[in-house]
Amino acid sequence: MSDDPETGRLLDTPARRRTLFTALGVGIGVGVVGVPSPAMAAVAGWSNPTRGSLTSGYKTASRPTHTGWDVANSQGTPVYATAAGTVRDIRTNSYPGDTSSGPLPGRSGNSVHLNHADSYFSYYGHLHRVLVSVGQQVSCGQLVGLMGTTGNSTGPHLHFEIHRPRLTSTDPRIFLANRGITLGATAPVGSTGYPSVSQGASGWVPTVIQYLVRARGISVVVDGVFGPACASAVRSFQSGRGLYADGLVGPVTWTALILPLQEGKSGDLVRGLQTALNARGASLLVDGGFGSVTTTAVRSFQSRNDLVADGLVGPVTWSVLI
Repeated sequence: MSDDPETGRLLDTPARRRTLFTALGVGIGVGVVGVPSPAMAAVAGWSNPTRGSLTSGYKTASRPTHTGWDVANSQGTPVYATAAGTVRDIRTNSYPGDTSSGPLPGRSGNSVHLNHADSYFSYYGHLHRVLVSVGQQVSCGQLVGLMGTTGNSTGPHLHFEIHRPRLTSTDPRIFLANRGITLGATAPVGSTGYPSVSQGASGWVPTVIQYLVRARGISVVVDGVFGPACASAVRSFQSGRGLYADGLVGPVTWTALILPLQEGKSGDLVRGLQTALNARGASLLVDGGFGSVTTTAVRSFQSRNDLVADGLVGPVTWSVLI
């Protein structure tokens, strides 16, 4: 038996037969038994579109016209192209409860529709924000949007479909499993590693954000609570950088906030670094001084995470640290 993406059948390999009936927990409200878990390495050229919990399946008994899988996570979670291709259609300016259809039938709000090689198509619905334009060429794992709850939706999630040909859907979970990818769980190609953080969050990550924003000259209280004042400060930073000012700290805002650091630097950027290092097991005084002790902590973190242990905090170290 061969891989048949159109019907969603699985490769008939010994590894597949061993794992075919393995139960795979899928998070919020749904448990599915008899769905494959990948038993091979991910096939080059394909990517998981996002990370999160699977909440509604493909053509279930209760939703026979549901032609995709829903992957739930917080608003602003990055959504990536599942394969290289061209943006066929997009929809923007939707809102929660919008009843009008997008590029494919259904009320899936802000959405992106991609053409791929060999007559494959992919669809990404309910986005908070679309980050591509019609006709744009995208690579596998390229950021195409941010997860949202626009259209017919009760909470932030991605509605994800695979078609071949267009309007002939296949089960995207099985499709990706046949390529060594667990929908919602496998790290997407191109993922920065940065979390999406929005109002209501608390803890060390909002503390780091507050230090980084304050280092850019924007007044904000560093209290570890991502409240209205923090969201307002983030919007001020985004506006000043020409970014979409939604108050959400996703991968685009993170990469604008961080700067390279090394021994000898000082200030709030270093305090943000020291806070993150402490959350990862260091025991630093958060004093804003990048001295030899902080350098040692950076090198130790880099070594533990198979990074070049040079004590220099660049984009790669930042993304793994956060």
